[in-house]
Amino acid sequence: MQTKPNILIVDDEAGPRESLKMILKPFYGIYTAETGGKALQIVEKEEIDLVTLDLKMPDLHGTEVLREIKKLSGDVEVVIITGFGSLKSAVEGIRFGASDYLLKPFNVSEIVSIINRTLEKKRLYDQLKGFLQDLGNLVGLETNLNEVRNNLSEKYSFLEEVKRILDKNKPDLKEEATIGNLEFAKTLAELFESKDLYSKGHSTRVSHYALLVAQELNLSQKQKEILQMGAYIHDIGKIGIDNKIILKEEKFTEEEREVTRKHPIIGVDLVSPIGIPPEVLEVIRHHHERFDGLGYPDGLKQQKIPLLARILTVADAFDSMVNDQPYRTGMPIGAIQLELETCSGTQFDPDIVQTFLSIIREEKDKLLPLNLNESTS
Repeated sequence: MQTKPNILIVDDEAGPRESLKMILKPFYGIYTAETGGKALQIVEKEEIDLVTLDLKMPDLHGTEVLREIKKLSGDVEVVIITGFGSLKSAVEGIRFGASDYLLKPFNVSEIVSIINRTLEKKRLYDQLKGFLQDLGNLVGLETNLNEVRNNLSEKYSFLEEVKRILDKNKPDLKEEATIGNLEFAKTLAELFESKDLYSKGHSTRVSHYALLVAQELNLSQKQKEILQMGAYIHDIGKIGIDNKIILKEEKFTEEEREVTRKHPIIGVDLVSPIGIPPEVLEVIRHHHERFDGLGYPDGLKQQKIPLLARILTVADAFDSMVNDQPYRTGMPIGAIQLELETCSGTQFDPDIVQTFLSIIREEKDKLLPLNLNESTS
């Protein structure tokens, strides 16, 4: 049994590599690698919790190593430590899944602090992920939900404690529960999306796009908060579905399609016992309904679909189209506009589509920071 966290130090220079090894060895199990290829071999064979990664390597660039590490195991934390390139290079690593970065020459207390903080966050996330995976598997197997809740009552208590920790600056909020749950929803989304590179950041982007629409429609502050929460955890039900299906690059079989269609219901069953507001549960359940009534899980039509769910449906589709997916590359913005217009009145609410198209035309700068670059125009 692993008694202490394992750290892999990846650096082609012996000096920094051995110095860091000497600093960390009293507290952690230490592995070292002087090339990206060797690092990947170690991650594949050993139980590695955290990797410190130099960007300038003799075989593979550090960002390439980072991407491959995340493919092998999304649970491995990566801290970039580099003297190569600019701060921009390190920040780019964050986009590919690094948890933090530090520029050489590093300060001993600073690197120890970053590693300790990152591993503590990983410990908390591992506990959360274990809870969600246990519950997700049970719900996904159609186990009686009341039985599941009873069996995991202690873990629900654990989740309530996590919520209190994440919301420590607002411990006594009762009436505006959406505010108190927002940070918790972000955390759930972040740990769930660590499963693969394609989904990483998806919920944050969808929340951003949906909020832009809500602002254009002059929705209330409470509606905006409910919409944001729903956006963060709208896909949480996929944690009860086999990763081989979720990340499949080929077309789904009919059986696989039916399994994936369960995720809105599974998502509601997962989070309803921990005090998520009912309005948020509506958004989660109905974000795959279609305006023409041919969606799922309930086949709701037009205004019978909650407004916030109709907004989320458009924001979710836009993010899926503009970003790379396992089965295709991201679409140009012109093609996305055409697709939204084509599906207006069938898949999407026409009013929401027009609002979103006006944001693309008139306020494109608000979308640019979130992967909508000029090359897509």
